[in-house]
Amino acid sequence: MLLVALGALGFSSGIFFNRSIAMMTGPQIAFFRALCGFSFFSLLAARDPQAFHVRSYRSAIPWLIGLGVSVGATATLYMTSLRYTTAATAVLLNNTAVIYVALFSPWMLKEARPRFTWVSLALALVGMTLITDPAHIEVGSDSWVGVLTALTTGVTYAFVMLFSRRLGGRVSGVTQSWWSIGIAALIAAPFAVGTSWELVRANWYWLLALGTLSLSIPYFLYFQGLKRLNAQVVSMIGLLEPVCGVLIGIFLFREIPSALGFVGIGLIFASIVLISWRNVGL
Repeated sequence: MLLVALGALGFSSGIFFNRSIAMMTGPQIAFFRALCGFSFFSLLAARDPQAFHVRSYRSAIPWLIGLGVSVGATATLYMTSLRYTTAATAVLLNNTAVIYVALFSPWMLKEARPRFTWVSLALALVGMTLITDPAHIEVGSDSWVGVLTALTTGVTYAFVMLFSRRLGGRVSGVTQSWWSIGIAALIAAPFAVGTSWELVRANWYWLLALGTLSLSIPYFLYFQGLKRLNAQVVSMIGLLEPVCGVLIGIFLFREIPSALGFVGIGLIFASIVLISWRNVGL
């Protein structure tokens, strides 16, 4: 649980790093972020006994490709959503992943649903609605683009957890991270064509932080956590990320939620505590 919670904190730090980058689009950021992350994990993979010995996990390659596509889509869409909407909206809609994990994990992973899954999901959904306040989003605006891309990441992010759980025990966390972030870089590469190297040099330290502190390390921690917890519990603990994201928006970017928004934060915390307490002994 601690690994997943630390991973959620790492993911939320991406909001600050993303907003600190100037004159680059979300997909461009996603590519250089993934490239930095892949370089970081290539160094770790050199010390991992499994990563470069592909024959030892050949049967898992289709699942690794699915994981990589999911990570790539999530990273590209999420970086885009942060450029067009508030931190709270982007991070909360991204975390609708809990719905899809709860729906698909019994079918895809043969996991039994935790006893209070649906109650926790209901609390989380109400909390998300109160924080994002969709009634005030104008159709056709930049915010709407941000909402649509963030909603899509909810689906892709769910499959990150599902594919990783499917790989649990067969492929190491380093190997999963190396493959998934490498594929993520390939997916975002076409969007980076023509990017000015002056822009890259001006933002290299933020891109490096995005690639390591808010991509590579958090995913590695999540993959490690998924070896010990089922995907539904991990997805609910991961809701710490939107709560942290909202707080970052408040204190760093002065994106102050309404009174109902603060109620929503409390409901999300309640959903995390409920499913964690009942299913992992809190």
